[in-house]
Amino acid sequence: MKFAFLIHNMYGVGGTNRAVLNLATALVGRGHGVEIVSVFRRTDEPMFAIDDRIALVPLLDTRPRRPDRADPRLREPSLLVPKSEEFHTQYSRLTDERMIDYLRSTAADVIVGTRPGINMVVARHGPDHAVRVAQEHMTQDLIDDALKEEIRLSYHRIDLAFTVTEADAAAFRSGNPVPHTRVVALPNSVPQPTVPPADGTNRIVVSAGRLDPIKRYDRLIAAFARVAGDHPGWKLRIYGDGPQRPALVAQVRELGMSDQVQLMGRREDMSTEWVKGSIAAVSSERESFGMTIVEAMRLGLPVISTDCPVGPREIIQHGVDGLLVPMDDLDAYASALRTLMHDDDLRARLAQQALVNAARFDPDTLADSFARQCDAVLVERGPAPGRSSRVARSGKGPRTGRSVLARGGDLVREPDLVRLLGDPVLRGIAGSDLARRASIGALVRLSRIRQARATSARLQKAIRRRAAAPAAGPKVDCQVLPDHGLSLSIAAPGLAAGAHLLLRDRDSGHKVRVPLEARDDGARQVAVLPADELPEGRWNAYLQPLTGARLRLCPDRIDTRVLAGGHRPADDPAGGYAVRSHLPYRTADGFLAVRSWVRAEHAEVRRIALSGERVSIEAVWCGSGIPEQAVLHRRGHHECAVSVPVVRTRGGHLRIDVAVDELAAHRLGRYEDWDLWLRQAGTDRQVRLGLLVDDVVDKKLVYNYPEIYLVDDPGLDLVEEDPAPLLRVRPYYTRDSELSIVVVDRP
Repeated sequence: MKFAFLIHNMYGVGGTNRAVLNLATALVGRGHGVEIVSVFRRTDEPMFAIDDRIALVPLLDTRPRRPDRADPRLREPSLLVPKSEEFHTQYSRLTDERMIDYLRSTAADVIVGTRPGINMVVARHGPDHAVRVAQEHMTQDLIDDALKEEIRLSYHRIDLAFTVTEADAAAFRSGNPVPHTRVVALPNSVPQPTVPPADGTNRIVVSAGRLDPIKRYDRLIAAFARVAGDHPGWKLRIYGDGPQRPALVAQVRELGMSDQVQLMGRREDMSTEWVKGSIAAVSSERESFGMTIVEAMRLGLPVISTDCPVGPREIIQHGVDGLLVPMDDLDAYASALRTLMHDDDLRARLAQQALVNAARFDPDTLADSFARQCDAVLVERGPAPGRSSRVARSGKGPRTGRSVLARGGDLVREPDLVRLLGDPVLRGIAGSDLARRASIGALVRLSRIRQARATSARLQKAIRRRAAAPAAGPKVDCQVLPDHGLSLSIAAPGLAAGAHLLLRDRDSGHKVRVPLEARDDGARQVAVLPADELPEGRWNAYLQPLTGARLRLCPDRIDTRVLAGGHRPADDPAGGYAVRSHLPYRTADGFLAVRSWVRAEHAEVRRIALSGERVSIEAVWCGSGIPEQAVLHRRGHHECAVSVPVVRTRGGHLRIDVAVDELAAHRLGRYEDWDLWLRQAGTDRQVRLGLLVDDVVDKKLVYNYPEIYLVDDPGLDLVEEDPAPLLRVRPYYTRDSELSIVVVDRP
């Protein structure tokens, strides 16, 4: 069979896109023909990698300087997608025509709509020869009454309606009864991960999703804060971006949890992030399904989830592969966290069962079920008359849109326009459109501008960065090994013998070459870089063929779980070095780079606590002797040094207490940075404090420490200022992951 998925914007990100792509990839792998029809194309390349066997067909190209952007029909409101549809304002007269033209020309056996507005178009204008399918990725409780009424009126030609849960299927049958439409529950699929599952050694709770109030991350942070004091080695990591980020940052700072709660930002591939954890956490008020739950389970994590109305309860078996917590019960959520954080054996048992139980969501299994039910409709229906003419015409692809008017859901072609304007109803619609076209277009543009401004600036930057990333360059998987060395697997089929991996230091130009060994019948080339072979620096990674120019490597997956656990540097350093840490990462332009630290002596920061009077730093010393003094050096032309004593804790760590008023008393400018060093007694040798054995590349974005506000003026009367300065002090990590403190008196 040939399947066509009609989707809003396959060039963007989102759960629907992932679910459709997983199902489409499984179908094409089973020998079916598949194309994904994206109503909109807004970037050069899709955000998700798409199998080459799947045809991606955009209907409307709204990239800069494309003809569709200047088409006047783009500024006329859609007459097919109802106003009750969430994305109504993004649709137009032009999208109406393009969708109709595609449906009239397609030879697909099965046409699948993927959101209510598109499903209505498929229902009304899908060809008779095809199975017309409506996928409902949104839970029925979130569909308003007006849209449900539109569904009842429009879905009479839908053959199959798929919901992602049994609860939603039941709600659909009772809330939107549509004669002759079969409603079936088909969960979203999650493919077998390509990275090994989590081993449960890292003390990390992982959560992922859009930072939206409905996800209730504030409740998750509050629950974690209740148990974090009894489990100081544990961290909570929240991946994602969205409008709630500033509020969550403020909550973390107010709770004094900046070291234990980390907002990690959005990740295109979460598989290498899930495996860094030992527990997955979901705190949503509502979940239409819960793909993140299945993703975490498929990577060996037990999941603690709120028992929201649909989704989690159909995935998690309480006490078997995870824990379900009553809604709005903060004490119960904190208790569930405490239980799994405390009981290693229970956590391991649930993790193992999660791996087994999540296999039922494999795309191949669900694709077979999906295809069987579609085929059954075709068999029941029998051969459709006139289908051969459609097939013969389909090679032309979607045709250029034509001017149309809509009445009762039917489109009227341009040649009939003049005649039909004799109809007073149609004449009134056309007259209204012509009279108000300019104002309607202005309102549509204004609504789109407002929506764009509401989108997270960080997400927009990520999208632009991904869209601008070069497509050329060999793909590479990189993994940090237990000894902090690197293993790199490069996709380079047909590469001639004698090629090698080349690492080049950005500053010095120094080069390190590593031989490549062919694997998988020559499809991949593997290089293993021992930890002691890469000096400190920032390294760009290349594939250097025997002949020809070197090629920058583009990372596919980067597995840094070894660094995420905060493993202590070797107590018995090899070669005289206390710390060797190599952190691979993706650069802003999409290439692989490695940041390496090699230190004979080092102070690894473990914890930073702030009070109204001091910054307290706890660190692990790596090297000979024990420092007895910390020194803060002011950066810039006005050099100054402030000495602070070092105290040994009961656990053998070092503690440095920096009095903020002393730094403020030495200020000469309105913005001053102070770098922290340790000095051994009787020597002039100084060692920097930092957080080097860690998987976070840009720590400024993740370790968000609060500011200490100095209420009382320290007594430095250089110049009388109006308004008075707002003096504050804050610790932070530099670009090189070393610890500094900034003193600011800007208003």
